[in-house]
Amino acid sequence: MLLIDLLVVFIFLEITISRYADQKRFSLKIACENRRSLSIAGDQTSLSEVEGVFPAGDRFLFAGGGGPILANGHQDTSPFNLETEVYQTLITGRAATKKAGKAFGMFFFQHKTVILTYPVKKEGKTIAAGGIESSLTDIYRGFRRIQKTAFVFVVINSFFFAMFGNHQLSRIYFRPLKRLAKRAETYQDEATLYFSVRKEDNEFSVLSSSLNKMLQRIADDKRMLKKTIGSLKSANLELKKAQNDVIRAEKLATVGRLTSGIAHEIGNPIGIVLGYLDLLKQTDLTSEEQNDFITRSEKEITRINNIIRQLLDMSRSTDGESRPISIHQLLQDLIEVFKYQSAAADIVFETHLDAIDDLVCADSDRLRQVFLNILLNAIDAVNSKHYGERRINLSSLGVSGDIDLYSDPGSNFVKVTIKDNGGGIDASHLPHLFDPFFTTKQPGKGTGLGLSVSFMIVEKIGGHLTAANSEDMGAVFHVVLPLAT
Repeated sequence: MLLIDLLVVFIFLEITISRYADQKRFSLKIACENRRSLSIAGDQTSLSEVEGVFPAGDRFLFAGGGGPILANGHQDTSPFNLETEVYQTLITGRAATKKAGKAFGMFFFQHKTVILTYPVKKEGKTIAAGGIESSLTDIYRGFRRIQKTAFVFVVINSFFFAMFGNHQLSRIYFRPLKRLAKRAETYQDEATLYFSVRKEDNEFSVLSSSLNKMLQRIADDKRMLKKTIGSLKSANLELKKAQNDVIRAEKLATVGRLTSGIAHEIGNPIGIVLGYLDLLKQTDLTSEEQNDFITRSEKEITRINNIIRQLLDMSRSTDGESRPISIHQLLQDLIEVFKYQSAAADIVFETHLDAIDDLVCADSDRLRQVFLNILLNAIDAVNSKHYGERRINLSSLGVSGDIDLYSDPGSNFVKVTIKDNGGGIDASHLPHLFDPFFTTKQPGKGTGLGLSVSFMIVEKIGGHLTAANSEDMGAVFHVVLPLAT
């Protein structure tokens, strides 16, 4: 609004100055023609004859045959002074309009005066020339007074227009935005979010409709996502149940193999006990002999009880709770179990358990199953030899997680190595050794799930299970488990 006002003022200022110059040019023409009629031949006429034509402050100069006549002014030395312009017109015969000087005009400095010239001609020849220099200060002063009034008017109008514009913006944009924001802030997770606007809210009604459609699609996708998550949870529970069933089935198969191997170990103590019972039926026994037979029977029964308890411990299903377990103690217990295994009677178990920290946080039942599967395979491997000493080596060592095999460099591990001196593993079988149902045994001798289940249990704990052939024949298994600390 202010820029428009300034533009209008400057346009009217230029128009006013142009009209003012036209009036002065007309007066100059009259004065020059009068001067010509009074003295064409060079008469020296009084200045009073032309002084009344122009107001005080205007400078008039006439140059002709009788010499220059100057009225109402003083000598000007500006580049565009009156004398220069008059004599230039006298030479060229063309009227001129020039602006000269500097004065404070409208907001900045503008020309102070306007110089107008007029040629006096006779029979097509310029015989004289007149000029007038008039001040523009009064015009500027008047316009400044008008401008002050216009400025006050513009300020008042701008204030009212601003108030009206603010009201309109608030009604058209701000209020609908506030309603949309308030509606979004009060949205609850299970609530239906609906953006409502009035018809007069123009573009916001279109925006509200688009938002409502988008939110409806989001709500539909959310319901579908919840349904999918529910299905995945059910499938995951079924998968875990099936996994537990597979692990338990393989464990029972492993225990069955142990049971068949130690059945005669249980039968022998029972026969011994029965023999002592027959001896106790004799009437000629002394008290010392009776006590000796009873003591020997108790030892054999205790031996049977230990064997059965160990088998039950391995076959019993646990709740899967993880707790700190000593790997060294677990391995010693398993070696103790194999003392009753006829297939392991001639095998030498060497132990080099050098790990300082051997506590692992895991399910003891499942971790026992891992080492039991590996040891049973090692026993089968060394028993396949027809010559030489049968030997299984068990060792442990503390390792750090900064080696290439492990992904967490900030963790510490215990590495258990089980090595036998059997025939080793065929190179073509190594890539498939931990695949489910892969077995090299005769049908009915194995399920093909032992190593696969063991691999799965170790990975779930956060460890790693690998197998390879040793340099001096035989197979070597590495079980790496994260320490509980």
